[in-house]
Amino acid sequence: MITPVVQEAEWMPLLSDLPRWQPPEKRTVVISPHPDDETLSSGGLIARLRSKGTDVTVIAVTDGENAYEDGPRLGEIREIEQTNALAKLGVDPQHVIRFRFPDSGLKGCERRVAEVLESVVPANAHVIAPWRFDFHPDHEVCGRAADAIARDKEVQITSYFFWTWHRGDRKTIDGHQLVSLPLTPDEIRAKQDALRCHQSQLQRAGGFPILPDYLLGPARRSFEVFLPA
Repeated sequence: MITPVVQEAEWMPLLSDLPRWQPPEKRTVVISPHPDDETLSSGGLIARLRSKGTDVTVIAVTDGENAYEDGPRLGEIREIEQTNALAKLGVDPQHVIRFRFPDSGLKGCERRVAEVLESVVPANAHVIAPWRFDFHPDHEVCGRAADAIARDKEVQITSYFFWTWHRGDRKTIDGHQLVSLPLTPDEIRAKQDALRCHQSQLQRAGGFPILPDYLLGPARRSFEVFLPA
């Protein structure tokens, strides 16, 4: 059970006056360490890009099979949940690439993650990836790999956050030029519809789910926060 260091009500005044961001309408690759990360942190962005006809590819680095110790077939369940969630955001299954690296085990294969990512990210893409300090080892590996690809291929990269809002504090984001993407009512609705597809993470019989309601405040904001490189 996670107790946030900073409550959502305390974050809001710090984030309410961020500069507004206009995402580029170019081919976009979203890197998701686990099924649901793309929805939680950038579901509104994905919905916006798809509504404008922009190509969006989601890279599912793991299947999230180790979210619970007693989760038989959890990887299969979460793959289906992610496919259904992305459909709510306008992303077809053929635009999802699944790497199937071990959930909670990316630190042991970081070099391979970077190599495979580099092989599938187009040279002219806009990469959306977890922040490399996002307080989860898998997120941090994906963030570092994405940063390396951005340098090597000279592609645009923008970072997103999730665990930072629960495990970080104000000092964590001080000095970083964060931006805000205000969401339209339709984008908010699409994101919440997508989030509800991840039932294995929202509910758990006989135990605490990974995403209890009190951790969903950041995913329910009327805006999303990013860090452009």
